[in-house]
Amino acid sequence: MKKTTLIFDLDETVINSSHRTPTFSDGTLDLLSYKKHHTPENVAKDTLLPLANVMKKAIEAGYKVAILTARDMAECDYEFLKNHGISPKHIYSRDKCKTKKHYKMSDGLYKVTWFYAMPKSLTKNHVVMFDDSKVVKNAMRKIGVVCLCAHKINRKLLA
Repeated sequence: MKKTTLIFDLDETVINSSHRTPTFSDGTLDLLSYKKHHTPENVAKDTLLPLANVMKKAIEAGYKVAILTARDMAECDYEFLKNHGISPKHIYSRDKCKTKKHYKMSDGLYKVTWFYAMPKSLTKNHVVMFDDSKVVKNAMRKIGVVCLCAHKINRKLLA
């Protein structure tokens, strides 16, 4: 097994869900409207971004791969991943939190909290994370995690 752990966000990192991800004028997520649009029919309209292929190849190559998303995953989300061949052993999402306090956390604090709760077998070696959120990237970098900009990487992979 490779010693590097790769951690991927989902929305706007691996999956293009922009058609159902409403935002406020400042660019932050309109959570109430997002929940309203989180239906099996709308999730089925999501598409993969280039980093999805990077994740699949990393899994095939034996890297430790995890998903760390702020989504409150529903059955349709897990089905979407399965139908598109995205099958990491580790998925960390709001629906898997043991307490409801995670629902009130900012995405940056939420992802740092999950990171520290992950098994040491994932986090003890070199970790590289891919995320689209500036808040998350800054929070992860503050704790020493290399966190790369998904928007920039996806643009380069499309070029």
